[in-house]
Amino acid sequence: MEVKRRLIFPLDVSSLNEAQKWVSQLKDNVGVFKIGLELFVAHGPVAIEKVREAGADDIFLDLKLHDIPATMEQAARAASRHGVDILTVHMLAGRQAVRRTVEAVEGGTKVFGVTVLTSHTRAELMEIGYAPELSRDVKEAVLRLANLAYRAGCHGVVCSGKEVSAVKEAYRHLKTIVPGIRPEWAADPQDQARVVTPAEAILNGADYLVIGRPIRQADDPCGAAQKILAEMKEAFEKRGF
Repeated sequence: MEVKRRLIFPLDVSSLNEAQKWVSQLKDNVGVFKIGLELFVAHGPVAIEKVREAGADDIFLDLKLHDIPATMEQAARAASRHGVDILTVHMLAGRQAVRRTVEAVEGGTKVFGVTVLTSHTRAELMEIGYAPELSRDVKEAVLRLANLAYRAGCHGVVCSGKEVSAVKEAYRHLKTIVPGIRPEWAADPQDQARVVTPAEAILNGADYLVIGRPIRQADDPCGAAQKILAEMKEAFEKRGF
């Protein structure tokens, strides 16, 4: 697979015009564009259509569906009919709801299960009710949710670069999307608690990287994306890809 097809850029904006400008600017260096809650809540399915029109190869609809099984099933079916390539669910919805979501999608849409958000710290996991043994070691919490994703039939999981090697060791066939990526030359992580560089994530087993601010805040966004692609390519080659 071409390296740029493994680079995901999040369209963390509320304006359709701004989203389309980012796609037009980066489409030669980015293979997947992520539509999250901000853009989708502002414009709904039109956002998918407009991002596609601007030149996106693949679209990642990152809604982290988490509801009762029937609602998740219907939402996933509707999303897949809009032609999205990747859709996320939250594994805390439970195995039954996620399985019904996986079975509902059409047209090749791939379902990825979100494990533990990269913004969460151990203290926050304890506060929201994780068992002490899981909150002390985030990796254990991620592996438990990855196991649910595997049993529910997900195509892959979303996890941080700190846990991706453990996920790959336990569930080799699951694809992994890793957010919280910061090149060494980029700015501080801000709201991410568990971050790694692009090379570290790939060498640990990541299949796709979500990288936003280091590209968006660069003086030359295309140049930043190309620099990241070069680092990714070198790391994939070391893995034998």
